[in-house]
Amino acid sequence: MKLAYLAPLFALVIWIGAPSAARAGEVCNETSFVVEVAKAWRTPEGLSVEGWTRILPGGCAEIGPDTDIEQYIYARSTAAYLGGVREWRGGQAACVDETDFEIQGVGDCEALGLQERRFRRLSETERERTILAELADFGNRAQEAGLQRLLQSAGYDIRTIDGYAGRRTRQQIAAFQTDVDANFGSDRIGLLQALHERALTRNANAGLQICNAARAPMAAAVARATGEGYEARGWWRVEPGNCARPLAMRLTNGEVFVHARLLDGAEERILADSDEIFCVGAGRFTTDRREGCGTDGFQSAGFRAVTSVNDGSARLSFQDEDFGEALR
Repeated sequence: MKLAYLAPLFALVIWIGAPSAARAGEVCNETSFVVEVAKAWRTPEGLSVEGWTRILPGGCAEIGPDTDIEQYIYARSTAAYLGGVREWRGGQAACVDETDFEIQGVGDCEALGLQERRFRRLSETERERTILAELADFGNRAQEAGLQRLLQSAGYDIRTIDGYAGRRTRQQIAAFQTDVDANFGSDRIGLLQALHERALTRNANAGLQICNAARAPMAAAVARATGEGYEARGWWRVEPGNCARPLAMRLTNGEVFVHARLLDGAEERILADSDEIFCVGAGRFTTDRREGCGTDGFQSAGFRAVTSVNDGSARLSFQDEDFGEALR
């Protein structure tokens, strides 16, 4: 059984290994990403949720309760990578926090300032050992693929993520060790951890963050310049006091535009000073249209240019007074 998630340039899946004599509750990471894992399980008081356990590429960890208890899993890549968070998920709603947490019997995530994520239910045999994988199916090459991806994310010249340690990979590892004045030798775990910290420092705040300082939920869409025109994408729902990160890439002034709507009861108020027109869809959408929006379910919407980019990043915070007239 597979669960597909399509992210920019990637198609990620959960693949569940065959029954084995593995330790109870083992989760193994055969992806090229450092992942953070949460598990949920049924109790008399309701759904218990626990996270986050960080697992390096090629590594495993024991997570959650005994295998005779019904349970669910959710995983995400860390903020070390550009291009957005990759997720491994399912259909069961459960509450999570951004940092390490333990929650029991909570149904209303918003009331406690928590976020809702969709967990995948594990069968009885899947509870023994779960393997997180990509379509590339790195298998026992996951650790090497993870090193390559972290080198690339940390700014080193890696062009292919294939899990094979070629000359370029060895050269870039040597360059990193020179930069940090360290020699990890055969300590691949230490090298992965050091590269991950370097990539986190470089990328965790890169891109565009949209924060909601208003009193009602907000829906946001973004448009950005591409090589041959523009691409608009949406929607991100941002609750009061929360932020979304719709773009995880290094930005320049004038190439990114934002559309936001304050969902104030039955009324939707539009972000003021939004005079750049792009097409938006009624539901989740991606489009390269700027004209002829009135077909195929699209409509014209005003976007505001982002002019506050600093070192490749921008953080926008919108309050009630930033929103003007209601959408008609």
